[in-house]
Amino acid sequence: MARLCLPDGAVRGIDIQGAQTGTVTSYTAGRDGTVTVDNPQHERALRQYGAFPANLGGRSTRGGYRCGVCGFAAYIKTCSRCGGTCEKES
Repeated sequence: MARLCLPDGAVRGIDIQGAQTGTVTSYTAGRDGTVTVDNPQHERALRQYGAFPANLGGRSTRGGYRCGVCGFAAYIKTCSRCGGTCEKES
């Protein structure tokens, strides 16, 4: 079973027609924007349309920087809110 994101945010669903039986299977994105595919041939067809695997790794644990002046969290050393110098978080 694979979770795939559809190729564009405007795409709400894709219909895949079976090669042998001709039956049509509709894949409609859920609230999180992904579709769950059980059939490997359908997964291959969706990837040809431009679908890509959903990020299953979760959030990055590298951490970022925290501004010592205003407390704003950032990914760079200079605070974009107040211009202060940020320190590395662990």
